[in-house]
Amino acid sequence: MSVSGRSMHIKQHRFIMKKFFTCNSNTESVLTKEQSQSATIDLLRFPLAIMVIFIHMSPSVVSPLVADFNLLSWQGIYNVLGVVLSHVLTGIAVPTFFMISGFLFFVNFRQWSWDGYKNKIRSRVKTLLIPYIMWNAMALISVLLCVTGGVLLKGKPSYGIVYFLRENAWHAFYDIHEWDTTRVNWLGIGLRMTGPCDLPLWFLRDLIIVTLLSPVVYYSVKRLGRVIVLLLFLAYISRIWPLVQGISVTAVFYFTTGAYFAVNGLNIIEFASKYRRLLLPMYALMLVLTTMYDGMNTLVGQKLYPICICLGVFTAFHVASQAVIRYNMRASRLLVSSCFFIYAFHDLSIPIVGSPLYAVRAVLSRLIPGDCVMEKIAIYLVTPFVTAALCIVVLIVLRKLFPKKVMLLSGNK
Repeated sequence: MSVSGRSMHIKQHRFIMKKFFTCNSNTESVLTKEQSQSATIDLLRFPLAIMVIFIHMSPSVVSPLVADFNLLSWQGIYNVLGVVLSHVLTGIAVPTFFMISGFLFFVNFRQWSWDGYKNKIRSRVKTLLIPYIMWNAMALISVLLCVTGGVLLKGKPSYGIVYFLRENAWHAFYDIHEWDTTRVNWLGIGLRMTGPCDLPLWFLRDLIIVTLLSPVVYYSVKRLGRVIVLLLFLAYISRIWPLVQGISVTAVFYFTTGAYFAVNGLNIIEFASKYRRLLLPMYALMLVLTTMYDGMNTLVGQKLYPICICLGVFTAFHVASQAVIRYNMRASRLLVSSCFFIYAFHDLSIPIVGSPLYAVRAVLSRLIPGDCVMEKIAIYLVTPFVTAALCIVVLIVLRKLFPKKVMLLSGNK
């Protein structure tokens, strides 16, 4: 073949290859609005699970406004990271899960029927109620083993076991833990939050209850439309809401907001994209202000935090949708199916070992050399990802050994 002929052949080959890959890329990236929204929801799930672990890292930090150290020092960097990643930015995790749950409940259920409601509830028994009971039963058994160990090994009085069961058996499945008792709403009325034995599953408890109340949610959205969302938003930011454990204003507001989009056939990522020029700068500003006031841990921060979180939820949808649409990112099926297990398992107390989160942090503290702030930063940033990886490994092993039971534990995912 001549040089000119070879050159022509190479050009033709490059043209064909370029055309093939361009078409292939376009084919993969062209999704319907519904497909883009579904892919966005899947892409959000694992980062949200990581955020929940960051929240439970509970770093010892203070509001940057009252810090008595240089914020540009290593101690200052650790403090700001702790505030942002455990008190502010990651606060969108549970609200986003509530909103996704409300949307998915109604996305194919826009016209009400009681038969459809029964089918939905029957499905949620498998994906919500049974896992909730199983995880909290394991958490309760773990606590009982610790109490029994105290009796057998340390000579503590045996009536402690009977007393614990009598006082806490029912509460272990609903409200054995309590927090946020020092916070108040706009009227100055005290607040409190409670959770079951497996503490992170307070989210699941509230979700089960608001799901049962979905007829009320549906008719409220149908009759009142945006008005009900606005009223719930005002209740959410003011925290003026009946203090009934299991029916938190966070759950009701975000579940109803998700339902509003689904019932009215609206696309969440289209909404977030439409208002992105207003949404993104407002969220950036609120993120800075809420960080300076340490989220919900200061009186001013308590006023800013709900607004910041609401803006953050829609910002998360927008950012994830851009990753899906522009960069063709897709969530790993393994990660998506592991999220519930990570959420339920990472903070579960295990006798002797402690929770996976505690165990990983303890091991990393020994492995990472030094005893300075830089070490604390490294451990703080790495621990949630290692904990999630450990949870996934445990899930894979359990799936091999007990596939049917693990399906129940992971919400049939």
